[in-house]
Amino acid sequence: MEQAMRQALAGLPQARERLCPECEVALHAGTEPRYVEDQLDVTQGKLAMGFRTGGITCWEEDYPALTVLNALFGGTTMSRLFLNVREKLSLCYYASSTLEKMKGLLLVSSGTEFDKYDTARKEILAQLESIRRGEIEDWELEGTRSILINGHRSTLDDQGRLEEFWLGQSAAGLDIGIEELVEGIRRVTREQVAAAAQKLELDTIYFLRGREG
Repeated sequence: MEQAMRQALAGLPQARERLCPECEVALHAGTEPRYVEDQLDVTQGKLAMGFRTGGITCWEEDYPALTVLNALFGGTTMSRLFLNVREKLSLCYYASSTLEKMKGLLLVSSGTEFDKYDTARKEILAQLESIRRGEIEDWELEGTRSILINGHRSTLDDQGRLEEFWLGQSAAGLDIGIEELVEGIRRVTREQVAAAAQKLELDTIYFLRGREG
């Protein structure tokens, strides 16, 4: 396969060295979070929060702890944001978090009623503070690990996802395979998750409300 690809692409120009465009990503938030508010003709508010990860990216040794933190905080259906903020307290129609692994960002996205904005914002931050204190149940940690590990291993059975995975690894200059990622996740401790959470810095809070909300 490699030989066939090289022959097929042989006529295209190639750079002899890996080209890295110049770009700078802030590793830390400012002293105070920025508040941004928009108004549109909508019936449901959108609350988003952007956190800097304190320098943790996919190239760092503590990245596996950050992936477990994200999954436990808002990245899965058994996360704090889903089970507590959405299901138990009914503060949001949806609430989740995602990682931008190369930019060192953790992004929270949620939909809420206009008059629940302040309560939802405080509860999202309260859930994060609880994780920072290490208040993580055994079933949460084990369940989160299992979801992440099963997700990674299912990639091995899907050619499209496998190609996407290695394309992302190549773009990042990484050669770590799925089984190595799985082992890294398996070794993550409660203390490491709490330490990753403690590094998060709130950079921006955005809220979209209705024109009459």
